[in-house]
Amino acid sequence: MSATTIVHELALQASIRRQMDAIVRAANADAALLEGAGLEKNQIRNVLNVAEESHSLAVVTNFIRYQMGRSGTGPAWRHERDEKVFGLHIVEQIESPTGIVARQTDAVLNQVQEQVEDISQEAINELRYDLMRYYLGYLHRAFYYGNETGKWDDLRPTKGGA
Repeated sequence: MSATTIVHELALQASIRRQMDAIVRAANADAALLEGAGLEKNQIRNVLNVAEESHSLAVVTNFIRYQMGRSGTGPAWRHERDEKVFGLHIVEQIESPTGIVARQTDAVLNQVQEQVEDISQEAINELRYDLMRYYLGYLHRAFYYGNETGKWDDLRPTKGGA
């Protein structure tokens, strides 16, 4: 590994750490959309497993759409709360230019470009994948908390903050 590659990697990792609060807040708020949905505990974990195995945003969003279409799990993935359909909202968070993954990717790149001149497309794609994986992991944790405790309001943003 070259010195330039190491500098790039360290700069990316430091910037990703600075974005974690925003990712966790988004995941918490999105998990709260599942209140009353009846989603099974393992369903979000299954999406995270697909993300870890595939290293692909498109594969993950395809799996979510598949879950939405299934007769058994579909209704929970199609659960609507706060004018958002859960599964479609998660797909938007991953794919959309205004979703949490794209917003935080841009934030990381803006911070890193102050320190690093040239970031490869491969590194940007890996960054998007990592941020998606973090988001899904925190979504899983937040859902598990809400599902087990029934304290969904703890996951929702407060009016004055987040």
